[in-house]
Amino acid sequence: RVAAPGPNPALFVDGEAANDGAKPAPLPPLEIRVTGNDGRTTRYSLGTSGRSLASGERFGFASRLDVPKNGVRTVLVTFAQ
Repeated sequence: RVAAPGPNPALFVDGEAANDGAKPAPLPPLEIRVTGNDGRTTRYSLGTSGRSLASGERFGFASRLDVPKNGVRTVLVTFAQ
């Protein structure tokens, strides 16, 4: 969501990663891609401290990012490779 808590608007991105498997699994860093209305994409990395998620465990995350000057077209959160 885009909000204007002050003179500059901010993009708030939050969500969670979950391990739906039967065994513990490593949690890779997350990559947030913000594409502006002009088609330019900015990538942000969100570290996960090399942690592992137990079966059924969830990892919540939240980031406050700059809004592209021309507005936001899309936001995509993926595991970094």
